[in-house]
Amino acid sequence: MSKIKAINDVSDLVAIFHTADTEIKRNVFLDLLGGWRSEEEILKKYGKDGKLALLYLEKIKLVESQWLTTPSGQTTKAYRAFYDTVQINVTLPIIELPDIIYISTMSEEELEKYEKRILEVMGNQKSVYIGNVQTALNLSLTFLKGIIKRSSRFELRGHYLERVDI
Repeated sequence: MSKIKAINDVSDLVAIFHTADTEIKRNVFLDLLGGWRSEEEILKKYGKDGKLALLYLEKIKLVESQWLTTPSGQTTKAYRAFYDTVQINVTLPIIELPDIIYISTMSEEELEKYEKRILEVMGNQKSVYIGNVQTALNLSLTFLKGIIKRSSRFELRGHYLERVDI
């Protein structure tokens, strides 16, 4: 059965555009479309990059997880793709569209520069109000949310930006 992910926030487009931006991410997602795969299977088949791809797909909520019991009696976390189709319904000021395109196409090195700036604003805190980060960095909210959605190092929880331990 096909499940549709509805995109209503323009910053979510950045995350969707990066679902398959590397061969490993693409292949991990294709494997998960085929059914449940354990974390160990993904790690064995794709290595550390496969695990990072899995964490990214989980962060953007394209996969679901559950605990399974192996034949030896151990429990392991397994994943499968939750959505296989996307519906886009966004309205945004024309002036903000280039921000989304820019963030989607920027290099990993440039993304890392923004990540470092955000980390500097956060300091030792694990969670900060996104408005404080926006003000400190003098970025539009759309731009900042796009960076956060693309990054594997941060996650939005309501109005708070949280650091993700990788």
